[in-house]
Amino acid sequence: MISKVSIFKISNICAVVGAIALLAMAAPSKAQSPVGVAAVVNDDPISIIDLVERIKLVAVSSNIRMTPEKSNEIAPQILQQLINETLQLQEAERRGIEVTEADITRGKTLIEQNAGLPDGTLDAFLEQRGIAPGTIENQIRPQVAWQRLLGSMRSQVEISEAEIDENLQRIINNQGKPRNRVQEIFLPVDNPQDSTRVYQTAQEVLGALQQGADFSALARQFSASASAANGGDLGWLYAGELAGDLQQAVNQLEPGNVSAPIQTIRGYYIIKLLDRRVGDAGAITDVRLDLYQLFVPLSQSMPKEQIDAKVAVLRNTQETANSCQALANVAVDLGSEMSGEMKGISPNELSGPVAQAITNLQPGQPSNIVQVDGGALLVMICNKTEESNLPDRKDIENRLMMERLDILARRKLRELRRQAFIDIRM
Repeated sequence: MISKVSIFKISNICAVVGAIALLAMAAPSKAQSPVGVAAVVNDDPISIIDLVERIKLVAVSSNIRMTPEKSNEIAPQILQQLINETLQLQEAERRGIEVTEADITRGKTLIEQNAGLPDGTLDAFLEQRGIAPGTIENQIRPQVAWQRLLGSMRSQVEISEAEIDENLQRIINNQGKPRNRVQEIFLPVDNPQDSTRVYQTAQEVLGALQQGADFSALARQFSASASAANGGDLGWLYAGELAGDLQQAVNQLEPGNVSAPIQTIRGYYIIKLLDRRVGDAGAITDVRLDLYQLFVPLSQSMPKEQIDAKVAVLRNTQETANSCQALANVAVDLGSEMSGEMKGISPNELSGPVAQAITNLQPGQPSNIVQVDGGALLVMICNKTEESNLPDRKDIENRLMMERLDILARRKLRELRRQAFIDIRM
């Protein structure tokens, strides 16, 4: 097929979208009104109504206060996204990939969970905000289809044991360094001539974020990375897992901050640092404790002699006990029903005084006496286990697979655009 791609006529888009957006934001649109066609992709039309409804959806999901000016700014990027989705859906259908109603329902459920909405309320939520029925389904359908198409491409990717070894060793070498939880929005530059336009889009996205837009929602709408389905969340990353320019940007951010657009050979990234953890203990291990608590009840109504006697028992036990069984024997002698063993406890689950009392304790070593509501106690670590949070080989293989599939996906989309008949009518 002969490829025909019209040049974006930004001024025309602004005029048309600006006029329609005022009506679109005022009341729900009727599906496919005779307003006109924004673009044709291999004989499949994208109507101006489709474009306006998607702009409204972006505004609602991203917490952007939409104005005609803001609509004009993001309209070219949204239209590009609609064109890409049309190409993705066409290719999936050509390969016999179907998206069922059950798939759509699962997609809606995921959106509801991410947005904190009750199950089954997404359609009503969007309708109340003037978004036409079917708009969200028109976005979910190509996403599901494209993910399935990528799944069929897994056989084209091979991850060697040497690559896994190299990645695992790099992570091990960085154990003593901070881990960062990072979100990304990736805007690809498939043609060097598009770099300025994509940079302008990145600046517009950054401006929306600075005005309070939701990062996760914008990532789902705009990002071309596989992480877009998770709101751009890359999870916890060790130093060195990101490319140099991106890692440098992350290192300069404080939790909650967002970077300026970062140019790479693939395109532009906007990075948000969600959290940072420093140090080996909190970063790479999961500590679990088996504890024994020897508790004696005390109250102000008790005679002083009785209180002194019970405290003396605790002090004597602290000096002589060298095992949890020794504490248990004392508990039996005292008839202390609130004493006992606790298994698999995280230090983070302990109250402040108890957590402080066991700090630096070795197994079999009793703590100092801890005053608590209703009495006093001794605590001893019976057993301590530390399990590494380092990813296993399968986790690393899956991450490398997703990176390769991400590259294949962008390559495939560029190929589809080159071969397509794309006529932008505005």
